[in-house]
Amino acid sequence: MSLPGVTGARLLRRTLRLHRPVVTAHGPVGDREVLLLGLSDADGNTGWGEAAPLPGFTPETLDEAGEAILAWLDDGDRADPPATPTARAAVDGALLHLAARAAGMPLHRHLNPDSPSSMAVSALVGGDTAEELAVAGRAAVDAGHRAVKAKVGVLDIGTDVARVVALSDAVGDGVAIRLDANGAWSTDEAPGHLERLAHLGVEFVEEPVAGVEALAALRAASPIPVAADESATTPEGFEAVVSAGAADLVVLKPSAVGGIAVAADLAGRARNGGLGVVVTSLLEGAVGISHAAHLASAIGALDPVPGLATGALVATDVAQPPRLAAGRLHLGLGDGLPDG
Repeated sequence: MSLPGVTGARLLRRTLRLHRPVVTAHGPVGDREVLLLGLSDADGNTGWGEAAPLPGFTPETLDEAGEAILAWLDDGDRADPPATPTARAAVDGALLHLAARAAGMPLHRHLNPDSPSSMAVSALVGGDTAEELAVAGRAAVDAGHRAVKAKVGVLDIGTDVARVVALSDAVGDGVAIRLDANGAWSTDEAPGHLERLAHLGVEFVEEPVAGVEALAALRAASPIPVAADESATTPEGFEAVVSAGAADLVVLKPSAVGGIAVAADLAGRARNGGLGVVVTSLLEGAVGISHAAHLASAIGALDPVPGLATGALVATDVAQPPRLAAGRLHLGLGDGLPDG
């Protein structure tokens, strides 16, 4: 990884504050610290990358990611990428963003000149009760979204079924509903749970059970398409899912797997293996979400629509996110630039 045009670097620690915690089967995700890496050239351009480790999805801590980035910066040759995936994502993103800034074009056009500048995105909706989830779903549809995702698996299946029924009634026909169990269901109970949800026309369920073998066994009998999420958050896990045909599609989180270049390669491998790809966020800040959105555009990973509307969950972000309007992200030159 040569850096002929890089003349300066900054590594900043910033706080990402959410309006309210996102409740998952791994526990709530609330405010957290992220690292921003800025790489500059002699002409005054700066490209930014973000490292945002998340327990349950990435193997390293924030301090470990920071150490890996600093070790890479201190290496005079910098031929090898950082050892940990979120650190690698920060470096990869900063280098590609810098190249795009130097060329005077949005990142997605630097990656693929023919890629579109806007895309429909799915909204993450929450609510412990059926009524709360229905209200959130209706608000997302009123804001222009034609796909919504809800977390399941934290509550009992009876409550979850009632919640999803209410969500389906609230959003109406023509709006895709996807669910995310975060591996909460056991291999014994998952088939019955999916049968109870099958009549609701769910687009797919992310990580209904944990592990490649369990996903492969469930997929063979599932009445709902199965997506691998946590099981595919490393390149090795991703490859295992594809090789085993363990899912109908894979959730691709560029911030988790090592950045834009690694994610683009994995997407190609998944497609060659007959699996669909949906690009989603790691509940990171605007830099990481921006990179994921520009990647999705560049590689044409637009159906199923990306799960990249999570910037709306953030009260205090670390940079400028892509503009969200009428259920679409609009990509531009200013995406992923920190304030100040």
